[in-house]
Amino acid sequence: MIRSLLVFMTTPSNFMVLLVVAGLALFLLRLRRLGFSALVLGTAGLLVFGYTSANELLLAPLVSRFPAMALEEAPEPFGIVLVGGGVNEVHAQRTGALMELTEDGDAIPIAALLARRFPAARIIVSSGSGASGPPAPLRQADGMRRILLEFGVADDRIDVEGDSGSTFERVRNSIALIGEDKDETWWVLSSAHRMPRVIGTFRKLGMDPVPYPVDFRWIPPFDPFYTYRFTDGLQLTDLAVKEWLGLASYWYQGRTASYFPAP
Repeated sequence: MIRSLLVFMTTPSNFMVLLVVAGLALFLLRLRRLGFSALVLGTAGLLVFGYTSANELLLAPLVSRFPAMALEEAPEPFGIVLVGGGVNEVHAQRTGALMELTEDGDAIPIAALLARRFPAARIIVSSGSGASGPPAPLRQADGMRRILLEFGVADDRIDVEGDSGSTFERVRNSIALIGEDKDETWWVLSSAHRMPRVIGTFRKLGMDPVPYPVDFRWIPPFDPFYTYRFTDGLQLTDLAVKEWLGLASYWYQGRTASYFPAP
């Protein structure tokens, strides 16, 4: 309960809306100066981060930290780990759809293409919602495995880790599945904005895999005059702040060796 409240309050769009509501309430209580300040701050925040490219200032350092991989220059992988996956297997099973991808779903078809390009590579899919998520075979990782099978990837190449509820657990459980092969060349697929935390966690736990970032939510150059749809701008702001807070939390807890891991 407390964790959910903390997540809610540290989500910028929620916090700015609460400021607006608090400002209106303070006006009703005749605390006009305090109410005016809260109302202006909340409204300005919503407008600036909702419509302008200010959100890119938060997101760009995360997305650009690990550049896109040049396949021709990368060492051939012994195995590929897919950390996190945007798939809704519950919806897919209920509707009969082959794929129900969500926002982080780019990594799944890319993993399938890489699996076909490197037919000897092991594949580990790691994603889930912990105890609050659906049971097997409706977990995210189960859906990722099923999609890979649909793409023609052999079942005996795929290991599934679907019980984790956080990035740290996904990395730790994936390393457990890797086992004695941890000194081989492993590629890690994950969303570009999450890659610093993923790689930092791997390194802290004794592995240094090759990062393969996908799902780039921002591409250069920065355009100060670009405008967003209101909800899109706020969504990117929330995404970036969540990741920065995640990096800070992992560094404070000793789950990464540095605050902002680099290549």
